[in-house]
Amino acid sequence: MIRLVNFLLLLGKSPQYNKEIINKGLTPQIVYKLCSCIRETFCLSYSIRKENNLFLYFQKEHILISFIGTELRYLGPDERSQALLLEKALNKANKTNLSVNEVRKQSTPGIYFNKFWDDKSFKNYLNSHFSEEFALIIKNHSSLPTIKDFEDIKLITEFFYIIPIDLITKNKLNLIQMIIESDKITLIKIPKANSSNDKILYINFKADKFHCL
Repeated sequence: MIRLVNFLLLLGKSPQYNKEIINKGLTPQIVYKLCSCIRETFCLSYSIRKENNLFLYFQKEHILISFIGTELRYLGPDERSQALLLEKALNKANKTNLSVNEVRKQSTPGIYFNKFWDDKSFKNYLNSHFSEEFALIIKNHSSLPTIKDFEDIKLITEFFYIIPIDLITKNKLNLIQMIIESDKITLIKIPKANSSNDKILYINFKADKFHCL
């Protein structure tokens, strides 16, 4: 049976852009990076990976954007369509008041947004809404202790993969330390993948291989 593979990317602040900026070719570099992650999570040659989900958490605004594979519509393989769908979700999230119950709201089919009071409420949301074990992917040179190599993991699709984007700032480190305090966390490294989209690509490759066994 195919199991979902969940990916969570931890980011700093949400990028500021719109359709006009995209049309002028001035799209922020981080958006291109996120579009690469979206493609590696979902896009196959002629179809969409319905078994995958992708979550983007923007720490400064405490916004979570969720891409739910089984419900996705209008997601094309091109960066422009992906960037526009993400921009629409971020725009709606930034204009929405905080919800006490942190109930997710739909932006477009398969893409949702939540807003949280703080990182702690976001962490509580993770713990209460996902039953998988969390796997925090850290770099080899990180000061955090590494417990396992990805190659040593047997049940690949049993994990919810958390990937910090770029440098770990002080604030992001506080969030990571908060996540590490969870009783269902495993720290892993993927030596063969450096960028975030390469990590997603490699995990998908291993998951596909696992399903074929």
